[in-house]
Amino acid sequence: MTEAFCILIHYHEIALKGKNRSWFERRLIKNIKRQLSGLPFTKVQLNAARIFCFGIDESMWNDYAQRLKKVMGIKHAILMTQVKDDIDTIKSVAAAQLKGLEFSSFRVSARRQYKDFHLSSQEINIMVGQHLQSTYLKPVKLKNADMDVVIELVKGMAYIGHERIYGFGGLPVKTSEQAISMISSGIDSPVSSFEMLKRGVELTYVHFHSAPATSRQSIQNVEEILTVLAGFQIQCRVYMVPLLEIQQKIMAVAPNKLWVILFRRAMIKIASMIAEQLDIPALISGESVGQVASQTLSNIRATADAADRPILRPLAGLNKEDIIRIAEKIGTYEISIEPYDDCCSFFVPIHPETKADLEIVRKTEANIDFGEMFATALKDAEIKTFEHPDYVRKSINRLEKVSD
Repeated sequence: MTEAFCILIHYHEIALKGKNRSWFERRLIKNIKRQLSGLPFTKVQLNAARIFCFGIDESMWNDYAQRLKKVMGIKHAILMTQVKDDIDTIKSVAAAQLKGLEFSSFRVSARRQYKDFHLSSQEINIMVGQHLQSTYLKPVKLKNADMDVVIELVKGMAYIGHERIYGFGGLPVKTSEQAISMISSGIDSPVSSFEMLKRGVELTYVHFHSAPATSRQSIQNVEEILTVLAGFQIQCRVYMVPLLEIQQKIMAVAPNKLWVILFRRAMIKIASMIAEQLDIPALISGESVGQVASQTLSNIRATADAADRPILRPLAGLNKEDIIRIAEKIGTYEISIEPYDDCCSFFVPIHPETKADLEIVRKTEANIDFGEMFATALKDAEIKTFEHPDYVRKSINRLEKVSD
């Protein structure tokens, strides 16, 4: 009996695509190859709306699984044994896979990609199930079974496995253009970035800080967060923009209740300048309606007015508990709850505006002579590049100045 190991991957939303589906499939395959760099495999190929990774080392399945979980667009992946589509061989391999494993119930889930095979999917389920039941004396349980033996028949070959991992679904990164994510070291903005990565958007990040008035802890926290987020797109850049001089100018002229709104307008304008330089069509914010004073609808309107392109807010309708749950799942929560001085919260007045009048905000801002302060902040920004920690080309963590 000739056996070989491979990983069988099912994609998620790509299955809904029409004539351009092949373009999405190619991008997903490219992303998978990059994600698996440094691990042994000979080829990644598409076959019958499935993606196969061949030439793998099955003893390193956990390493493959951890990498594949980070590839947006994947529904699930299974470590498979590949054999000829012979029912006796299929039964034998399925039984061998379960040897030594602890389980109290099982089910068999067979699918045929081609209908030439002489048994239907249900007949395969029954025959393999009967063999496993007689071998291990365990009951079949169609719902919530401890063990799910997966069998897929594709073009004359059978693939049998039971170790399945689930991805985040969505679309492959780099299939939905680019956006600038305004990221802090808090809980929300890393999650909003993740949600847009899941929609296939390639992200460049902008972080605003108030050093040296505040510590550099927020910068260090953001760097840790970006190391996590880089795992979902292999490589990302962040612009570290100093905001202190602009904040001091605002605080010297504007009523304190408008400080945070004017800070945020300044950040949006600088982020828009970066987006213009890079020809990026949208910004991303971690705002959730009503969560804090600056995120009332009136205040969101007052800050969004400063943008020259759409601001996407993927968390707008989520409860805080939902956001925290996602942050925990993707690995940013523990970093985000580390103490830090945020560039806005450090200067929050006792009674901030909760229902800003847009015309008053505009007039107040018009009376502030920013001069070249926005351009100077952009010029003084630092750019750092982060790569997936497991990527074979190790993290550059490159520091450079923004070109004039």
